[in-house]
Amino acid sequence: MSAWFLEDINIYTLDAKLLTNPLLGTTATLLPPPRSSFESLGIAHFKARLQSWPVISGFVEERNARGSISIPSQLLIQDRNTYDTTFNGAINPLLHIGNATFTFTPGLQFTIRRDTISPFAMNQNLFRQFLYISSNSIGNWLSISARGIREAGPFTEQNLHSRDASALLEFTVGRPWGSTELLAGYGARDVLFRPLIREYFTTSSYVGVQHRFGSNLRVAMLAEYLRSWRVKDLQFAIAEAVRPGVRFDYQPNSRWSVQGSFLMSRGQGFHTYDNVQNEFLVSYVKPMRGAVNDGTGETPVSYPLRFSFGLQQQTFYDFPGGGRTTVLPVIRLTLF
Repeated sequence: MSAWFLEDINIYTLDAKLLTNPLLGTTATLLPPPRSSFESLGIAHFKARLQSWPVISGFVEERNARGSISIPSQLLIQDRNTYDTTFNGAINPLLHIGNATFTFTPGLQFTIRRDTISPFAMNQNLFRQFLYISSNSIGNWLSISARGIREAGPFTEQNLHSRDASALLEFTVGRPWGSTELLAGYGARDVLFRPLIREYFTTSSYVGVQHRFGSNLRVAMLAEYLRSWRVKDLQFAIAEAVRPGVRFDYQPNSRWSVQGSFLMSRGQGFHTYDNVQNEFLVSYVKPMRGAVNDGTGETPVSYPLRFSFGLQQQTFYDFPGGGRTTVLPVIRLTLF
């Protein structure tokens, strides 16, 4: 699987405010330019069902990210070629309260991060604890999903330790058999680096409407408000932005599907990094059939093989320097 990672507008704005003084007329050559990272990964999932135990699930993942990224611990734009080896395990108990069903997924994750270009700034061992919660439609009106994540660990090449805590709460309001739903959510993330005085904090809140046209097409319109701040020693900066957008999912039959999105990010009081971002993805699913011997004989099974391809595009229409438009390919191959 391969895809591109694009940083949001507030990270660009905070970098510009702390690395330069854009409000006093900093030239384009000093402003951090638009950037991206190419990500490729291989992941193997597992699931086990044991008597009287909740479902046990997890995955093993190898991920590579190449490109440029903003490093908050150093306040610098750094080239990278990062390899993440990740081990993940979780349980999935269910809780029934009347007609409401809640699914809990608590788990642990360990990541070994190594970089061939910037080992001093990037090499780290990370330990994550997480909890995901989702519900069915409570009272045939309200669905809830939430997550909480805490990830921390030491850097291997320097005396530095990071702690990354994030949470997200989302609501879907509408009848399960209806065609229109109200969407709303709020999330926050706080990243600390110690013993240095470094912190990055951001919040995101959104509201929108989702509508289904027949059984094949689903369209959602969202408006999101982002607020971030960043501290470096005695310096700090604040960035705010609004991000309206549209996304759609069209599935004409059981094998083909098309997804797309359009986002427009506009800063509040600082517009150098205002941008539009589009994504278009076509997917094809082919069943891979085989047989499994369960001890009583051969049982036919079918594994879905999904191939997806598309494009991502981002344009910084107010950025004064070069590299204002980026067009990137996206390729994904998923076996069940």
